[in-house]
Amino acid sequence: MKEKINILINIFTRVFTTIFLIVTIYEALFVDINLTFRIIDIWGIMLIGLLCAICYLPLLSEKNYTKTIMIILQLVYFVVINAATLVTGFLLHWFNLKSPMAVFSFELIIIFVYIIVMVISYKIDSDSAKEMNKKLKERQ
Repeated sequence: MKEKINILINIFTRVFTTIFLIVTIYEALFVDINLTFRIIDIWGIMLIGLLCAICYLPLLSEKNYTKTIMIILQLVYFVVINAATLVTGFLLHWFNLKSPMAVFSFELIIIFVYIIVMVISYKIDSDSAKEMNKKLKERQ
């Protein structure tokens, strides 16, 4: 149980940090370098991070899923996170629905953040697995 909580905290932290970094860079390059975050924006980003962590719970099941089921779960996870982020962004006025380019760029940011978080998570998990395998070999 403790391990699952650590995974959820790591997901929240990675999502929260990555959103802040990407949005800050995006805003500085394409909108206004002097733009500041509102408190409600920070709460919105925290909500997205929390949703990402909570929605990841089915993927932490003790069940051994087939590869097809895992792919389906990952796709459903992405769709849910994408929808929640779009709704949050719309409600907090992070983009304007009247501007297709704004919606498109917001969607690209969502996809980019998702990919970055997944790559970071995969890399960290892969390194941990290699380290555990190394220690197992040393003990034998």
